Formats: sequence, C-alpha cells, structure tokens
Amino acid sequence: MGYEQLVRLYKRTHTPKLWFPDMIRLCKEIGIDWFASVFSKFDVAFLEILECPRYKISAYEMLDGDLINAVVKTGKPIIMSVRSTDRVTILEATDYQGNLLPLGLSDHSPDGLRRAGNRPMIERHIMLPDVPNEDEAFSSTPDEFARYVEAMRD
Repeated sequence: MGYEQLVRLYKRTHTPKLWFPDMIRLCKEIGIDWFASVFSKFDVAFLEILECPRYKISAYEMLDGDLINAVVKTGKPIIMSVRSTDRVTILEATDYQGNLLPLGLSDHSPDGLRRAGNRPMIERHIMLPDVPNEDEAFSSTPDEFARYVEAMRD
C-alpha cells in the first residue's frame, strides 16, 4: 500500500481522541492492559499525555524511522507488527538452549477463535457492531471480544 493510500485510510479510520478516556477506563475496569497504535510523532505526543503504557507500530510503519525514534524516546515498550518484504526478512529467535522464544500474535482470523498457544501478547481488533469499518472482516464486537478474551484465558 502506497503512502497516499495509507494517509487516506488513516483519515477514514482513526480513533477520535475524545474516545480515549472512556476506552482506557473500560480497559482498567475489565482488567485488560491497553495500548495504542501510533502512525506519527503527533500520535505519540498525544498519547504521552494519557500515559500510554506501550505503543504499537503497524507493519506499514515498521520502517518509519521518525516514528520509531519518537516511540523509543518515551522509554516505553514497543509492540511492532512486521511483515516480510523484499527489504525485510523476519527471523524467529531462540534462546541459548535452542528453544523458540514465544512471539506475540496479531490475530486477523475471521472467526477470532485461533488458539494462540503460549504467547506473551495477543492483539485482536474490536469494533462497534453498528459501525462499518475497514477491518470488520477480522474484528470482534464487544460481546465477541469478551468471549474471545475468556477463551484465551482458559
């Protein structure tokens, strides 16, 4: 996806800033650690005001040095979606005993019931049931998400 296409996509699908306090409160109420995707250094600056505990960088921004540097300057953990391209090859890592280190999962399965196994983190897209969006093919409504979280915790 080209830069101009991404800009148009992000303008159509951004999360309004006014929603963040309620979403953060709900996450705390139900015991889910929250984080936010960032697409520019301005997103990072805004989320720092809200004391965002970690930042997600999407696969489309995985080579955006300015964005990555802005997140690194916060000193907070980075969650990064990555994809192999002709410029990047993703390697799984092992510890010094040869055991694979568990990777996180960005679950884009349509039913949202992929068994994640021993993962340190799972990302799942969530949507309001009455609001069409670009990611609805692999997103969960709040009720579906609650069932998803329960299934992952079992």
